[in-house]
Amino acid sequence: MSEEEEGGGTFIDASAAKSTPAPKPPTKEKKRDGLYIIIILMLLVAGGFLGWKLSEKNELINDCSNEKEEMRIEMEALNEMMYDTGLEMGEDLKENLANMLTMYDKMEIDNADMNDSINAQKSKIQQLMTELEDAKGDKAYYASKVRKLQDETDVLRSIMKDYIRTIDSLNYANGVLTESLAETMNNLENTQNTLNNVTEERDNLSDKVSKGSKLVAFGFATTGIKEKSSGSYKETDRAGRATHVRSCFTVGDNAIATPGNKTIYMRIIAPTGTVLNSSQSNAFKNEAGQSLLYSDKKTINYQNQATDVCVFYELTEEAAKGNYKCQLYCEGALIGSDDFVLK
Repeated sequence: MSEEEEGGGTFIDASAAKSTPAPKPPTKEKKRDGLYIIIILMLLVAGGFLGWKLSEKNELINDCSNEKEEMRIEMEALNEMMYDTGLEMGEDLKENLANMLTMYDKMEIDNADMNDSINAQKSKIQQLMTELEDAKGDKAYYASKVRKLQDETDVLRSIMKDYIRTIDSLNYANGVLTESLAETMNNLENTQNTLNNVTEERDNLSDKVSKGSKLVAFGFATTGIKEKSSGSYKETDRAGRATHVRSCFTVGDNAIATPGNKTIYMRIIAPTGTVLNSSQSNAFKNEAGQSLLYSDKKTINYQNQATDVCVFYELTEEAAKGNYKCQLYCEGALIGSDDFVLK
């Protein structure tokens, strides 16, 4: 306590009351409050800016949504237009593929490998037609699918043109070969005709030579013969007296006949039509290949000159009365005949 207070009175400093009080230094709390205010103001400014930006973004989003919707509508309209265009292109493509199949079906070729290749190409065309039909349900991609198939079709058409050129070349070559073959066949036919003519002439000549080379018998004297006890013979026309039949004749000369031993077969045909013979094994074959019985035979040495011959047949039983025929064969050919009677 001050001295003034101790003296029992209160001392008031008037000078102090009259003067301006000195400012108090800011406290920590006041500094903190100012900082908060600044932060709040900054947050308000930032919030306003963000709100403005958000509003701006929302407007942009709305604009984008509107543009997207417009583009979607335009895209749908474009897809519809492209689909309609694709349908027209698809029909044209389908027709082209069908025409290619028809052309392949008309191709005729004997080459097995070529036929296998053609069938493989036909299978590819049918596969493309199936893919084209299956793609119709997708409007967005149908036109692009048609263009893709069109490219593949162009490749197949190029391959088909190569086949056509190859087949045309083969057909041309075949035509040349066919023409050459026809000419060869014609020449062969002419040659064959010439050969046939030559063969015919040769056969005719051979036939003439064969006929000309045949022996001919003439000057016949055929009669019954009675053999005497002395061994001599006497002619007789009595059937009951005859023991033999004798035929004498001349074999004429023939310059083209083959000389050498010739066997002459004599056939005595009785009035009953039977051939007189001593054995059923006495047979020879004529020119026609028929087996004929003979009565007797004789072998002569023929040297292309006229030769007199007599052939005897010994009767095995009494001869019948009537008209008889004597036939002579040499080398299968009838060379002469004679008639005689036994009473």
